[in-house]
Amino acid sequence: MTALIEVRDASVRYLSTGQTALRGAGLTVRPGDLALVSGPSGCGKSTLLRLVNGLIPHSYRAEVTGEVLVGGLPVAGRTIRELSTVVGTMLQDPRKQIVGTTVAAEIAFGPENLGLPRAEIRERIAEVAGRVGIGHLLDRATAGLSGGELQMVAFAGVLAMRPKAVVVDEPLANLDPAAGLRLMRELRRFADEGGAVVVVEHRVEEILEFSPTKVLYLEEGAPRYQGPVEGFLRVAPVGHVKLPFATLVSRAAELPAVPEPPERAADTTTPRLEYRGVSLGYGERTVLSGVDLALGPCERVAVLGPNGAGKSTLLRAAVMLITASRGEVLVDGSPVAERSVRNLATTFGYVFQNPGQALFSATVGQELAFGPRNLGRDPEEIDADARAALRAVLLDDEKDIMDRPPRTLSFGQQRRLTVALALAMRPRTLILDEPTAGQDLRTTTEFMGHALAAPSVESLYFITHDVDLALTYADRIIVVDQGGVAADASPAELAAEGALWSRAGLAATSLVAAVRDHPPASGAIAHPFDLARRVSLLTPSPSSPTEGTTPS
Repeated sequence: MTALIEVRDASVRYLSTGQTALRGAGLTVRPGDLALVSGPSGCGKSTLLRLVNGLIPHSYRAEVTGEVLVGGLPVAGRTIRELSTVVGTMLQDPRKQIVGTTVAAEIAFGPENLGLPRAEIRERIAEVAGRVGIGHLLDRATAGLSGGELQMVAFAGVLAMRPKAVVVDEPLANLDPAAGLRLMRELRRFADEGGAVVVVEHRVEEILEFSPTKVLYLEEGAPRYQGPVEGFLRVAPVGHVKLPFATLVSRAAELPAVPEPPERAADTTTPRLEYRGVSLGYGERTVLSGVDLALGPCERVAVLGPNGAGKSTLLRAAVMLITASRGEVLVDGSPVAERSVRNLATTFGYVFQNPGQALFSATVGQELAFGPRNLGRDPEEIDADARAALRAVLLDDEKDIMDRPPRTLSFGQQRRLTVALALAMRPRTLILDEPTAGQDLRTTTEFMGHALAAPSVESLYFITHDVDLALTYADRIIVVDQGGVAADASPAELAAEGALWSRAGLAATSLVAAVRDHPPASGAIAHPFDLARRVSLLTPSPSSPTEGTTPS
């Protein structure tokens, strides 16, 4: 069967940075294939997709060797418009591809550019909106959508073009479990109907149930494995990508050590952030109502819930990005409205879901200095804090990092940089919106450990769709759903609440199942690596698996 996508011995060096992002990569995807591409952050996964959809060489200046064919023809000799009818692309950051002012206009944009009749365009809008479950959003302004809602809109826009192949970069990064499941089912259906799919994803476990036909694993830009899933699970570095809990148990001897969480001061009686009968919304639309909640000054709190439920809205109120239409929001016992911008900036380090909302300076060094300089700190102090912040987010080893334009960093690195900007302000509480989206498991583990150990940070409130991240790093989990707080519990208590998980659309991952089978003595849950080591001691050793494909 003729391949729809064929990458042969491809290497890429970006001219803007001089860095080689891909070395000798190859991938063949035929109709019916769902190929998974995985590997650590910055290993070249997104670069591979840019070769396939024509963004390299048409939008990114790069030196390319090797051969890239789509539909049997070289990519280099075709325009982006021509390629878009063959390969549909869903970017890691959906905001970079949304151009329509409303959801319906966005889905119509591609078909309109193909010159299709209006009746057919309307038909396609209705069809794809129904398929991906966004029919209720068609009249909504795209500017008012959550990151996850935008991702589903971007996917609908891709399907409306009716391409032969689809490439998707980190599809689960911004989606709640129910939306992620819906999207992956549609991708699987697309492949089953004769299309070809390439999915880039760190969270391998969530992709496996959709039966990927092959896996390409990259490290430092080079292919380290290519073959079936079974072989990949035997050789994948256990500390780099998120594997099923059963795989961690079977390979417990290989699991890296997990640093002990830092000691924290005892909680005080005054909450850091308190909501009393609060209602929040945008214009005439109320998102949350009747919220009564108190978050402690020395707590680690995770906020879970469906896309558009109001998770970001809830925490934006802490820094006056949104004001309550009813009720009162208090910070350290005083109304937030009475706090100065300076006071809020040193109380809360707020990190947006989209790094583009925080990055505006010419260099990383200038970004890191901007806030502290406005606080009147001296240059030596600013430089020391900036370098400490870069170490905390694992960016200190990047070549010439202080002089790099922020936009030349990968999307995942930009996310970490925005956390560094917050840390450089020495906040007492970090508020992170999807902090680990686009990060591999090793980076997540180290980054979360460093952020929690930052000298000024007393508490951490983070929004996430990654259920395992919430269970692992939070003392307490808030579930936001249907206009209010649906649950407020410890990780162990929440894991045991099966009815709540299904009602709130949360994913009962293999870690959740393991916690239910091996309930902890306290409300806290051990890191998955530590839990897997413990479970492995209670599990009989299986016979050696039949050898399959070995690393390439």
